Amino acid sequence: MLTLKFGGTSMGSARRILDSAAIMVGRARADRISVVVSAVAGVSNKLQEAIDACETGANAVTFVQEIRRVHVEICSELQSLCTGFSADNVLKKIEVHFTELERLLTGVAVFGECPNSVHCRIMGMGELLCAPMVEAVLVTQQQRVVLLDSRKFIYTTGSQKEGEPDYARCAEALSAYREGTASSAQILLFPGFICSWIGGSGAKPMMGLLGRNGSDFSAAIVGASLGSKKVEFWTDVDGIYTADPRVVKDAILVKDMSYEEAMELSFFGSKVLHPKTLAPLAAKNIEAWSLNSHNPSARGTCIGRGPFESEKEAGPVRGISCLKDCAMISVSGAGMKGRRGMAARIFAAVSNAGISILLITQSSSEYTLSFCVRRSFAAAVQDVLKAEFALEISGRFINPIEVHEDCAIVSIIGDAMKEKLGVAGTFFDSLSSKAINILAIAQGSSERSISAVIKAVDGDMAVRAAHQFFFNTVQSIQVYAFGAGTIGGTMLDQIYEQHDALLEQGIDVRVMAIANIDGMIFNAEGIDLSDWREQVRKHGTKTNLDEILAFVHETKPFNPVFVDCTASYDLPERYIDVLKAGMNIATPNKRANSMSMEFYRKLRKTANDMHVRFLYETNVGAGLPIIDTLQNLFKSGDRLTAFNGIMSGSLSYIFGKLDEGKKFSEAVLEAKELRYTEPDPRDDLKGTDVARKALIIAREAGMEIELEDIVMNSIFPENFSLEGTTEEFLQKLPELDSYFAEKMAALKKQNKVLRMGASIKAGTVSVGMLEVGPDDPLYGVRGGENAFVFTTARYTPIPLTVRGYGAGAGVTAAGVFGDILRTVSWNMSSF
Repeated sequence: MLTLKFGGTSMGSARRILDSAAIMVGRARADRISVVVSAVAGVSNKLQEAIDACETGANAVTFVQEIRRVHVEICSELQSLCTGFSADNVLKKIEVHFTELERLLTGVAVFGECPNSVHCRIMGMGELLCAPMVEAVLVTQQQRVVLLDSRKFIYTTGSQKEGEPDYARCAEALSAYREGTASSAQILLFPGFICSWIGGSGAKPMMGLLGRNGSDFSAAIVGASLGSKKVEFWTDVDGIYTADPRVVKDAILVKDMSYEEAMELSFFGSKVLHPKTLAPLAAKNIEAWSLNSHNPSARGTCIGRGPFESEKEAGPVRGISCLKDCAMISVSGAGMKGRRGMAARIFAAVSNAGISILLITQSSSEYTLSFCVRRSFAAAVQDVLKAEFALEISGRFINPIEVHEDCAIVSIIGDAMKEKLGVAGTFFDSLSSKAINILAIAQGSSERSISAVIKAVDGDMAVRAAHQFFFNTVQSIQVYAFGAGTIGGTMLDQIYEQHDALLEQGIDVRVMAIANIDGMIFNAEGIDLSDWREQVRKHGTKTNLDEILAFVHETKPFNPVFVDCTASYDLPERYIDVLKAGMNIATPNKRANSMSMEFYRKLRKTANDMHVRFLYETNVGAGLPIIDTLQNLFKSGDRLTAFNGIMSGSLSYIFGKLDEGKKFSEAVLEAKELRYTEPDPRDDLKGTDVARKALIIAREAGMEIELEDIVMNSIFPENFSLEGTTEEFLQKLPELDSYFAEKMAALKKQNKVLRMGASIKAGTVSVGMLEVGPDDPLYGVRGGENAFVFTTARYTPIPLTVRGYGAGAGVTAAGVFGDILRTVSWNMSSF
């Protein structure tokens, strides 16, 4: 015997029912089968909605008509798709249930209440309506099928709405079908969820329900009672995953797991079979399989006793779960220590209130005992404990009962955890990597699970972090790009071109937002970069940074990076808000680092407080490794004693041309035509950009300095006016040719050349022309090259020199892209 259970999504439409029936027929070819079916998808929710509405006086007919319409449409479609299926015959068969449903709901509306007995009869209608449709489909396919009323075979006690099976009586009721004497049918079909409830000694059985995941429980009871070799649970996913795929996009399908692992995962919130479903199967060593009716060829997940072949390639952690909507209750005080029976009083009080405890932890000093319950029970628990310990609280032997609401319990589960050192450390490291504070920790004596109580808002992030550490899955980066001009656009193209290569290395870079002068596009799943320019042009809306910050705050993406490739003066002023939203920043925009020292410090403090990164390698040398090199030097104890640098590609080009005998005016015009300079060359020639770069280097070296403290030595003679339009300035340029020609002639006699750059010496930062000889590292720098010469306590007398092209869209964009990739955490475990 084989037992199959089909959930609501497998019964969700005519085609889904036909697909499920095909699976049943295929299994029935090899063995007798028993089948349990749920209600059509959405019907159970609609029934609950009907109860709630009718309790307030709503019209019952409206709800009955809506539920009837769902089944009429499915039957009509089945008739068109399935030869021999009669919609009229099936609808006549189930009309008795619609009649009863209307009568029951009308009674609820009249009396304004729904007793348990009525609630059970209404909520069980979905399965009673669905099963006859499945039976009729199987009959059209020449299957020997018998539809059995689960209320005659499944008996429960305890709660009428969530009964406890009387397994002995269930087995006895099904014994004739187990032995094959009651029916020659190859398929035994049962409606799930419903049962007969025995309220007390000698009481007449009434219709009851099996509670949450009731149809799964039905299948387990039927499978155990019939002696099935395995029970297959057919849903709409391929099996059980290492984490919820809606939270962890690259969650891994688990091939096999033990009953105990599955029970732990389910208890702590995973969408796995409920422990009550697994208990009767585990007791009889019946395998449970999680399979996908939408993809029946997928292997699925086997839950059993083991050992499993797949264990050889699996790590110690089988899955990660998150139970949300929890509250943590803490009882503490000097009166707790050494007093016998305190824990018993706490748990008895909570138990007597009918409330289940999810997790327990106690400090080694016995000063505090904490436990978790569902958040909806927090106030009730607080009240019963206040009453229980009223005397101790009034005498200050026990502190007022503390309640931490909005908690989540994140758990890692695996049978092999106890055999592997460092599992707990890795778990806590993963939470620490995302600055997630742990409120409490609990571990079972079996060492099969470790749980951490955290703030509910951090639940999904904690699961993603732990999953990445234990399963070495793809590390994600979510980019929000502001500024998509020359540099920003080139960077986006580079991300597009490198995407597949990075994915092979385990890095998934997704661009979520792009903003430029045409507007902003945003996609929570990531933008297709193949035609991003066209998308922005056609669909761009008004750029809104606050919209991005709100999205990041609400969804908490795993590794968000805000990229500012604009030349904006205003946007850097919002960097504090960006960092506080939990986003990293990567930017070539020098504005933030050249603002006041107060803002400079605040940026770094905020980034540290939020455990995010502020990255600006391209502020100084485009793609050259300047900032990171300096930071590593200074962190290791080195210090700057002097600096000379050529930090402008355009000025490097212009002054290099003077070496070749070019007139100054010709060199400037040539650089402008080659687009080395800004549209107005004065923006380069004034040296303001060089000053900002020098300021950043000085601050990296630990100098407390403002932009206005930099000594600006103009390259222009005092009597030369920089006023007027760009065209007027360019027309006056030849007036400077003789001035520079004289300088170059004098320097040539000394075997020196003229360069434009910055210097740091004796605590002073200056910008202007530099006269350098052949022994100076800056002597041969020309043609757009940059050069940075650092003399430090360690690099002396030969200085550290970094030289290369420090301008251009390609190298600058690559530098920004490199900063983005530096946000990836490589602190991964080897599990």
